[in-house]
Amino acid sequence: MDEPRRSGLREAREDRGWTQQEAAEQLARLAWVRHGERVGVNADMIAKWERGEKSPSPRYRELLCLLYGATPEYLAIARPTKSKASPSPKTASPAVTERTLVDALGGAAAILDQLGAAGGILQPRIFDAWKDDIMRRRAALKLMGIMPTVIMLPSAAESARRSRSGKPTPENIRDLEYLADRYQTLYHSTDPAALMTPVVAHLSTLGDLLGQDPAPAERRRLLVNRARVGTLAGRLSFFDLHDPMAARAYYSLALEATREADDPLQAAAVLGHVVFIPAAEHGFTAALDYLHGADEQLRSQPCGPIASWLAAVESEMHTNAGNPTAALHAIDRARDALPVPGLRPELPWLDYYDATRLNGFAGYATLRAGRYDEARTELGSALSKLPRSAVKQRAVFLTDLATVELQDGDLDHACAIAADAARQLHQAGYATGAGRLRDFRAAIDPWKTTIPVRSLDEQLTALN
Repeated sequence: MDEPRRSGLREAREDRGWTQQEAAEQLARLAWVRHGERVGVNADMIAKWERGEKSPSPRYRELLCLLYGATPEYLAIARPTKSKASPSPKTASPAVTERTLVDALGGAAAILDQLGAAGGILQPRIFDAWKDDIMRRRAALKLMGIMPTVIMLPSAAESARRSRSGKPTPENIRDLEYLADRYQTLYHSTDPAALMTPVVAHLSTLGDLLGQDPAPAERRRLLVNRARVGTLAGRLSFFDLHDPMAARAYYSLALEATREADDPLQAAAVLGHVVFIPAAEHGFTAALDYLHGADEQLRSQPCGPIASWLAAVESEMHTNAGNPTAALHAIDRARDALPVPGLRPELPWLDYYDATRLNGFAGYATLRAGRYDEARTELGSALSKLPRSAVKQRAVFLTDLATVELQDGDLDHACAIAADAARQLHQAGYATGAGRLRDFRAAIDPWKTTIPVRSLDEQLTALN
């Protein structure tokens, strides 16, 4: 009696917990990201492949191997050859670590869906960006002694073919400017690892277009766009993904673009972001040097909102350095520099700072200065005005407010607010917010056996 046909496809799908419809959707996303093709795969087709009623075409074999990170032989979809023992599932089954790489592609593809037709300009580079992310993760896994299974990546020749871009046109420059707007909107509530893939592909696409010798006006628009998206990539790397080395590289790219484009306002903003990197390692002298450099940029083109933000950044730096007096003076300067609402210049990239965010900076400074009533007022005002979609910033403000309530002796209320912060971070990862939550949890450790703390720990466990 013949043995029943092994379905490696079904095993690989079930190993990931996907339904046949979910596998079809993942395959369709992968086809678009890798080839720019819209394919008609559905759950019925997946079922027929798994039962062996039909064999996938060469195009689908390639996609299935990439999707599951496995060989055609393991998936039992190889073209018929002479009798050959199938690899043992024990040695060929995709590793758990590899699954996360495929899931990351699915997340990036879902974001591409939200970018609309303009996202098509990224297609020649999007797969390369994802592949580079895989290779970085592989390097980290090897350092930890973990050996993931083989995943089928494009050859060097194929990568070179993908990298070719056409000449810059008014249409594709407009698409890139539109995409920069979309990234900023998505940033506040989107998984940063997934968002990073199209952002990196965007920067690669800009490099291709800048290499095509565009006209001076077009070149400047591309450089301004590179500065904006490079700064966002730096923010994602540092604040969200806790990768300061990558952040430095992206900020350097952005700063070079601002200099060539003669854009002192964005140059000041980039330098202001760099401040956080040495400050996080208590390099406050270096941080002050970057702040002074940012102030120098504003001498040629004064701008109230940016000057106010730089003073707020200085306040946070002094707060973390244990100098509350200097921090509060910086908050006063930030308030003086912030113009009346409605009179601010049009800066579409400055979506991370306004009067509401200044309340948040002030709340943190007054909290650490021991002025708890003022901190409660500032943070409450910030939370009442902050858009609900800004979940990352909301998580930080909530954690600071929880710390205020803890200092006031209300453990129950403090833990309830911190749990709300954890729920916000469930929606979008944010290393900065997670760090504040860890600090809060350390502060309440003496009460770890109480019901409020145990309830909060359940939320934090789910977050991890």
